[in-house]
Formats: sequence, C-alpha cells, structure tokens
Amino acid sequence: MPTSTPSASADEGGWLRKAGRIGGIKLALIVVPAALLLAAGAGEVIGQLSGLVAGIGAALASAAALPALLIVASVFWRTARAPVASAPSVDVAATRDALTGAFTQRHFVAATDREWARIRRHGEDAALLMVDVDHFRAVNDKHGPACGDAALVEITRIASATLRQYDLLARFGGGVLVVYLPHTDPIGALDVAERIRERVAGYRLTWEAQSVGVTVSIGVAAVGADHQALDGVIADAGTALREAKAAGRNCVRAAPVQPKRAESTGRPAHSKRSGA
Repeated sequence: MPTSTPSASADEGGWLRKAGRIGGIKLALIVVPAALLLAAGAGEVIGQLSGLVAGIGAALASAAALPALLIVASVFWRTARAPVASAPSVDVAATRDALTGAFTQRHFVAATDREWARIRRHGEDAALLMVDVDHFRAVNDKHGPACGDAALVEITRIASATLRQYDLLARFGGGVLVVYLPHTDPIGALDVAERIRERVAGYRLTWEAQSVGVTVSIGVAAVGADHQALDGVIADAGTALREAKAAGRNCVRAAPVQPKRAESTGRPAHSKRSGA
C-alpha cells in the first residue's frame, strides 16, 4: 500500500498551532510584566500579585489560557489605578468641643473611667478640678454671646497651657471646664487650680475696642477611698465649686481630703488635709 503523507493543509495547521503557542507565550511575557510595572505604585496588592503569578504559569503551559490572563491583567490594572481607600479618620467632632477644642464631657467620662480601676488598684494620687467662669451670663448679656465665646476660648487656652501633656481638659457645657489630674496629690491639685485662677484673672480680652476682664471660680476634689466611682469625685468638686462661688468668686476651694486607702489594721492611711 502506498504510504500516505500529510497534506499541505495539515502541515499548515500544525505550524499555526505551534506559532500560536509560541505567540501566546511571548505575548504573555510582554503583557504581564507591563501590567506589573504599571501597577508598581499601587498599595496593598500582594494578594492580587500572587494570583497573577499563578496566571503567568498557566499561560506558559497553554496558549488557551491567554484570554483569561489578559482579563486578569486588565482587572489588575484597573484596580491599581483606582484610588486606595484611606484608613478611617478619627471623628474629631465626637471627642472635641466645637468651640473651645477641649474634650467633650462624654469623651472625658469614658477616658477617666478607663483610668479608674488602675487608680484604685494601685492607690495612686489623682484629682479633679471644676472651673466655672464667674458671671458668664452677665458677660454674654453685656457684650454679646460672641464675646462670651471668645472669653471661654481664651480661658480654655490659658488652662491648657498650665497643664501637663497627659492631664485631661474637657468642657462640660456653658462656662464650665473640668480637669482630670493623674499622679497629683491634693496639694499639687490646689497649686494647679490657683495658677489657672491667677492667670485668668490677669488676662484682659480686647473686644470691640473694649477691655473685658473675666475671672473663674474653681472647686478641687482629690480621689479618696470613699469614692466608688468617678461620679463621686465630680460631685465633690462641684460642691467645692459652689463654696468658691459663695465665698465671693475668683477663688479656689477644696473638698475635704479623704484617705486614699485603708491600712491593713483598718485605720485610715495618713493624708494631708488642705484648704484654699
């Protein structure tokens, strides 16, 4: 029998298949590195790169994978060009008072509550100041609410400049500021309160060609063993503040100093009692 030989069309088809495989490999080697280079500046794409590398291997093994590889490269490129989502920003409005920049009452209570267990466990010193602008309503009535706001902003600035970096200053509404002083004994708390009072009293606000003077009254309360929660310290500071108002304003008064903790014998530990 005569031996059959491959037809020209069959040879041509085999050559074309080989050329297609070679062409597919070459195209993959060109397209994929190009896609990687174009996306070099994109962040957080490690997972996508690993998938793309797997696609390269599949393309080298078979030209049939080339269309899928091109789709992957296209998606990768679009993703790389898309703006990268930034980390969620801190909601400043939720923690800072819009007028003064001091912390809000809610943030203050949450932050000091976290400190409470540590203070009680280790018997550490801490104190709280309650600062109130004297005759704040009269200032608003005489010079306008904008003047009262400006005065409160300046008082907050003066108080903040007097404090340490880790002290906590918050606005409780109206003309009332509250200061938490960690690692501060009763004497130290009185000293801070008096410095704030003196600096505010010595400041003059220029408002519409007028010199406006304001003062503050301050109540001081040190954390003691009888304080079961922060509310008790705030209440004592409020009582001391009312005493300062009753004494004529522009002064500092302190709540009675409580022992920080009891001795093993059951007797109260020694502590200093201070007044303004």
